[in-house]
Amino acid sequence: MSNFHNTYLYFTQTISYNLSRSVIFRKVIKPPTWEQRKLGDVSIYRRGSFPQPYGKSEWYDGEDAKPFVQVADVTDAMNLVDDTKQKISKLAQPMSVFAEKGSVLVTLQGSIGRVAITQYGAFVDRTVLIFEKYKTEIDNLFWAYVIKQKFIEEARKAPGGTIKTITKEALSDFDLLLPNYNEQCAIGLYFKNLDHLITLHQREV
Repeated sequence: MSNFHNTYLYFTQTISYNLSRSVIFRKVIKPPTWEQRKLGDVSIYRRGSFPQPYGKSEWYDGEDAKPFVQVADVTDAMNLVDDTKQKISKLAQPMSVFAEKGSVLVTLQGSIGRVAITQYGAFVDRTVLIFEKYKTEIDNLFWAYVIKQKFIEEARKAPGGTIKTITKEALSDFDLLLPNYNEQCAIGLYFKNLDHLITLHQREV
């Protein structure tokens, strides 16, 4: 049996999507070719930022204003809304953090653990974390699904099934299972196609 087929079986055995797009994982033995790594050993990340106080009018809009991502702008479809609710002014931009197109973001307040791959460049609020670089070869799509699943697992262990807050130290200590890069690409694409099929099915119901 091929290595990819083993990986495929591993994921099809551990993940089940229902029509409301929730995900249920069961514990199984990890494939022998996968490495267990700490999140902090694999990635470089930081929170976004925004000048205070939030309500100051000069921080918003105006000439050369840019998209400003807050928690509400991260969708359940693992992307950003087409048009962010707020635009950050040219004056405030140097006091924020810019995420390039294709960056992986995760929300850290409110709806904690919502993940997006940005489809455009944008400045990011402190309530959202940006994965800026990786210390090993990582496929962004695979990484986004792994991070999303990890937050689901952490929420399941939290009182009431909800993560109230999360520190940088706790995030750094998350255990992740990582296959090689080619397998990451295949798995990420598999889940993207699966999401697409689910969306089509929901439209038909």
